[in-house]
Amino acid sequence: MAMTDGRKFEEELADLEMLVTSIDSGELSLEDSIAAFERGVALVRSLNQKLDEVERRVEVLTRGPQGQLRTAPYQGDSTAPPDDDSADDEDSY
Repeated sequence: MAMTDGRKFEEELADLEMLVTSIDSGELSLEDSIAAFERGVALVRSLNQKLDEVERRVEVLTRGPQGQLRTAPYQGDSTAPPDDDSADDEDSY
């Protein structure tokens, strides 16, 4: 949807919070509630897309056995080190 293109994550999140508050208030008509819900769904999709994009860009910084710094793609919630030679290194982060 065009209404969310190019907007900052924080702006979209604030808009979503306002929509939820207005729906929860019970003061909107049924039609207005449905329209607000549809806008909220579009915002949630946009926010999820932005989060996915950021997650793809995040890298993990690790220190190898010889003290050298390396980057590796973020692997989600995995606690395993990005490569085998840093597995025994206590200084890996």
